[in-house]
Amino acid sequence: MAIRRALHVLGTADFAGKAVNEIVEYLATSLDPTRYQIEACYLRCGEFNDRFRTIGIKSRCVEWNGAPSNPIGAARFAAVLLSGKYDLIHLHTGGRYLTKLCRLFSNAKIVRHVHGRASEETGEISLVLNLPESDVTVANSRTVAQACGSRHVTVIYPGVDVNEFSPDKIRRRTLTVGTACRLEPVKDVATLIDAVSIVAAQHPAIRLEIAGEGSLRTALQERVHALGISENVAFLGWRSDVSALHHSWSLFIQPSLDEGFGVSVLEAMASGLPVIASDAGGLRELIVDGKTGLLVPPGNPTILAEKIRLLIESPDVMATMGDAGRLRAQESFSLQQMMRETVDLYDRLFELV
Repeated sequence: MAIRRALHVLGTADFAGKAVNEIVEYLATSLDPTRYQIEACYLRCGEFNDRFRTIGIKSRCVEWNGAPSNPIGAARFAAVLLSGKYDLIHLHTGGRYLTKLCRLFSNAKIVRHVHGRASEETGEISLVLNLPESDVTVANSRTVAQACGSRHVTVIYPGVDVNEFSPDKIRRRTLTVGTACRLEPVKDVATLIDAVSIVAAQHPAIRLEIAGEGSLRTALQERVHALGISENVAFLGWRSDVSALHHSWSLFIQPSLDEGFGVSVLEAMASGLPVIASDAGGLRELIVDGKTGLLVPPGNPTILAEKIRLLIESPDVMATMGDAGRLRAQESFSLQQMMRETVDLYDRLFELV
């Protein structure tokens, strides 16, 4: 069988795209190179572009906004398509114009990978996504698949290698809770801050660590100051060592208004952390409420505070949930399963099965 060349097109190579970039990295380094050769093209440059090159993944950046209003960037993208003679283009970003260029300058099969249904900038949730055409659509959860509105949707859950995350039962008796996310409206970190201010009235030693950056950082810092909990909250910025941070946290909290899936939650589960997350989007497919963590209504700081108190006052319950979460990550959301399902999808496109 001839080697198939696959180009993954990603929006950004900076930390904002960490979850998607790590999926592509794993595929590129794990798929049989005699069957599929994975390359990457970024619309915007960043750390992962250099990382990919360092570990031997062919990677390019075109500095393009994906729109016809930037013809120079579009020309750079077209040049990548023409130079590669790709058999498959796996789109993690891009609208109709980008897809049109893929059809115009390549005869490749097109896979559209949908990682969410909510606008990061506004938090608005689209129950029906108006997607450009493709040969097949991949969704990262059943919730997202329902929004795609196509009969040709395949659900492939992101995966994690639990061996890269080690549980630390000592941390479960601390009062430090954490989250890792982009500081944008859809993540609703403001609700988490409000909840911590409520908990602090009874547990003044509680500490919240926020790993991430985004347009709302200044506003969130001002909110912390206004609530009088500056000593309780730390903004850590982007961190490449979130798995190490897990060792100092007793609890992981994801207060998002919506999530396509929730890779940061899955990583916390792999570390043996109990999780409190919004009952929204793909999170309800990931977390077994009451067993591996707790689901709460989005945007409700009072209920979130109640659940935080419940767990930090019950270390044995946290330990049991953490162990159950790690087992679920291992059994149901492995990197190996993600790779097998992706290869099966590719093979079906080329009728190799």
